[in-house]
Amino acid sequence: MECELCGKETNKIFVVEIEGAILEVCENCAKNGRIISIKNKKIFEKRKREKDIEDELELIENYGEVIRNTREKLKISIQELAKRIGEKENLLRKIENEEIIPSDRIIEKLEKFLKIKLREKVEYKISKKEEKKESLRIADIVEIK
Repeated sequence: MECELCGKETNKIFVVEIEGAILEVCENCAKNGRIISIKNKKIFEKRKREKDIEDELELIENYGEVIRNTREKLKISIQELAKRIGEKENLLRKIENEEIIPSDRIIEKLEKFLKIKLREKVEYKISKKEEKKESLRIADIVEIK
């Protein structure tokens, strides 16, 4: 693992707060800030391998249409739906027209009440090329005294 401040390779990384910024640094650079936690390379590498394939829930493409069609099948007006889930009618109208993306809280309410799924699992595989992408370090910009 690499220190974000000086660029030094190390097996032990310290998560520190330095002047309001949270950084992952080596033991030497950790002295410049307040230590929040410590990461061990062996544990970090194991977790990284486990996360090579990450599952993420993403809102389905035609969420507004699905909500509207289900509501209409249940013969519920938009006013009634708004009342039942405790949200504003205007907000639900905008969601059905896909003018806005609903928050997770509202998605959960709609999924529960309408008994539908508005999110689907999406897999992202992290490529080795992406993994090795070199990033800019603070030490590349600032000279440490």
